[in-house]
Amino acid sequence: MPFNEEIYDAIYCFNTLHLFLNEDRIKFLEKCNPQLKDEGFMFFVVMSENDKSFGKGRDIECNTYESKPGRPVHYFSEEDLFDHFKSFKVLETGIIEDKEDHGKIGPHTHILRFIFIKKLIKT
Repeated sequence: MPFNEEIYDAIYCFNTLHLFLNEDRIKFLEKCNPQLKDEGFMFFVVMSENDKSFGKGRDIECNTYESKPGRPVHYFSEEDLFDHFKSFKVLETGIIEDKEDHGKIGPHTHILRFIFIKKLIKT
């Protein structure tokens, strides 16, 4: 999604938000907000603190680890996810399993969190 004047009914973001440090996650969401129409929906999928890779790598900020040089991964708890979207109405949250095969690593399953939210009407 380009950050411009376009307004969307919904924004879908899969496996992206957790790749930013806290300050950049906040900026990213602040840029999404004005491009979502009032009562529009967002669906985000992020890494969970229940994933096997949680806590592995260099600790760079709360629940964020550098799994590869220059690649931070933030692991969301449910509370943390709610905090990131506190200005929205939460419609549903949950855990999903995402099966992947990265070749050398072989098949594995990530434990992810999702949040489905609705933008509140501006008053």
